[in-house]
Order: sequence, then C-alpha cells, then structure tokens
Amino acid sequence: MTPVDQHIGRRIRGKRRALGLTEDNLAKALGVGRDTIEAYECAAARVPSEHLIELAKFLDVSISYFFPTTPCP
Repeated sequence: MTPVDQHIGRRIRGKRRALGLTEDNLAKALGVGRDTIEAYECAAARVPSEHLIELAKFLDVSISYFFPTTPCP
C-alpha cells in the first residue's frame, strides 16, 4: 500500500483509540469484520471511499481528517 494508505490507517486507529472504541465497534458500524478494520489500520487493505464516509460519520470527523495536509514521503 501507499504512504497515504498508511496515513489513513494511522488516523483511523488514533481516533478509534482516542474515543475508546474497539475494532469490533468500527466493524459493526461499517458492517464488516474486525479483520477488515485491522487491515485498514495496518494499511494491508485500501479503505473504500464509502467506508471512509461512514467512518467519518461514526467517528464524528470530516473526510479531510483522514488525509495528510502535506505530501507523504
């Protein structure tokens, strides 16, 4: 995966932990398995845009929260 995928995964994990949520909580919100959330957070799988939209709603952040403000190396 790309550095942007890694950044998105770190942002998902960081916000999830800050809110005290588990991977299972996010999985249920998206209708996917816990393994899928783990793959997103580790950048082993690319997060589909529809899931980013749902994650933003569930985590109460804007879509731009997930994207880097400066280019990733």
